[in-house]
Amino acid sequence: PERPNTMDAQRALLDSLMGAERNAALEDREKFRRKFHDRSICKPFLCGLCPIETLAQTKSEVLTGEHRAGSEHDLRCKQEWENLDPEERKEYGYEYDLLEWLDKLVKECDATIASEKKRVAEKAEEPPPEKKLSEEEQERVLKLTAEIDELVVEAERLGENGEVEKSKAVGEKVEALKFQIDQIKKPDKPRSFPNRSLVVCEVSGNLLCSTDTEDRKARHYAGRHYTGWTAIRAKLEELKKDVGERPSDWRPMRQKNGDGRSSGNNRDRSRERGDRDRDRDRDRRRGDRDRRERDHRDRDRRDRRRRRDRSDSRDRRRRRDRSRSRSRRRR
Repeated sequence: PERPNTMDAQRALLDSLMGAERNAALEDREKFRRKFHDRSICKPFLCGLCPIETLAQTKSEVLTGEHRAGSEHDLRCKQEWENLDPEERKEYGYEYDLLEWLDKLVKECDATIASEKKRVAEKAEEPPPEKKLSEEEQERVLKLTAEIDELVVEAERLGENGEVEKSKAVGEKVEALKFQIDQIKKPDKPRSFPNRSLVVCEVSGNLLCSTDTEDRKARHYAGRHYTGWTAIRAKLEELKKDVGERPSDWRPMRQKNGDGRSSGNNRDRSRERGDRDRDRDRDRRRGDRDRRERDHRDRDRRDRRRRRDRSDSRDRRRRRDRSRSRSRRRR
């Protein structure tokens, strides 16, 4: 995802601390002040943890497209949310949404951890890489193989003739030649770090090494990736304990009015009408400003045209006067 620039970050910080309406007139601020239930407000942030912010700039970074419930982190809205009664908060369903989202993320992370463990185990069981033989070594192996074949035939013949002891002696020669071939094919260098093994972190899925220094392990445990997943798992357990799963008969908070329409819908429509009215007022003010600017430009253009016309008239009069003067002198 695209990173915000410095100005955007500063603007977002001011919006969070002072509200997006901070530049409005004092009498208009309450009208423009955001509420915690506005669409632009990040609902997971209200509930105590936004996974997108928590895992930002890590390999588990959550795509911003997952931010279905708004993306603005407003501290005043968070305070307004925390002042609600716990049972009232449940009626909005934001905590249920966060619990389900975190549960999905944790299950995906656990699946990644299981996959990494399987891959590490398979890699540990892989045989060492075969040695690449030189031409001389290849020739030597071919000769020894041919000699082994001959000795095998000889041992079989001796065995058929009942010369068991001689057959065993030939068999021992065969084993010795096979050992020579194994020594030729054996890698020149042993595998690096024979006691080294990879370990998968049970919290974040990061790969650790058994030979890592204490400093390296400390950086891992203090890193954003590990601390982010620690916070997510802790928040998930907290929600499971304090909020619990969403009841099967749960419905969003809606109180019916006398006309059968939900007050929640009425509130939404009222907010939308307010937004439309504000947009119309803003467009009207912008239109008035544009008209004033246009009228000012038209007046300037007319004044310039009048001054140019007067100047042209004076030039014509001067030319006419000069022409008459020359005519009189000729007479």
